[in-house]
Amino acid sequence: MKRRGRRVSGATIFFALLSIALAIILYVQTRCPATPRPAPSPTPSTARLSPTARRRTTIPSPAPRPIRTPPPGGPATTPAGAGLAAIVIDDLGNELAPAERIAAWREPVAGAVLPGVAFSAAAARALARGGKEVLLHLPMEPAGYPKVRPGPGVILRAQSDEEIVRILDEDLATVPGAVGVNNHMGSVATADPRVMRVVARVLAGRGLFFLDSRTTDATVAEKSAAEASVPSISRRVFLDDVETAPAIRRQLSELVRRAREEGRAVAIGHPYPVTLGVLEEEMPGLAARGVRLVRVGDLVR
Repeated sequence: MKRRGRRVSGATIFFALLSIALAIILYVQTRCPATPRPAPSPTPSTARLSPTARRRTTIPSPAPRPIRTPPPGGPATTPAGAGLAAIVIDDLGNELAPAERIAAWREPVAGAVLPGVAFSAAAARALARGGKEVLLHLPMEPAGYPKVRPGPGVILRAQSDEEIVRILDEDLATVPGAVGVNNHMGSVATADPRVMRVVARVLAGRGLFFLDSRTTDATVAEKSAAEASVPSISRRVFLDDVETAPAIRRQLSELVRRAREEGRAVAIGHPYPVTLGVLEEEMPGLAARGVRLVRVGDLVR
């Protein structure tokens, strides 16, 4: 007998075809992914931005501020309760180079310029351009005069009041921009009350201060200045009586000690190469030793 074959239903055929179609679609999607279409860029007339985005696109960011490093010895680098110190370099004006070297320093070192010498005015102007205080280094009668001569423009006890006023005015004219005066030599003149009263009167009329170099313990300079309402202060340390680097460093240490113990102190040095070299090495470290360098005028006022 022949066996009768099974009849396949229409539903079975339909689902079989549907399965084949789905398999083909899945195959195409996995092997050939469609490339996404980029979103259209909004035109200026239609784009809508959030307030934050709008600010970013219309206002440029400000340029960063430069970082300002405080000057050596400034409040940011000096311990609380630090002493104040001022340094003055005397005897400038015979050459220009020392004044220009000092003018380039960051520290507020003052320059005392001799009157009536080759580079008096040029040295004073160089210091002023560098932002440094300029003092007239006033020649005054020393012990041993006339054998010991302080130089041109000297103030002497033998001069009348009128002569002292005239000479002091002439000296100041050769050192433009001077904000104060300190004595060059003057161990005899600064001990004379009449001479110092006349000098103080001139300074009071010009609004200048006086720094007493203290070349003698008999000085009456500060007393005379106080009587004329002239701001004044006295030198506490000579840096380079001994012209060697170790000695100058010891004197700088003495300046530090006095400034910290007394609150303020003034040191005077000279434009010797060794003095200037030691100062360049040591001044940046004074703040860490508890001393802030300031102008002489800051101390007298």
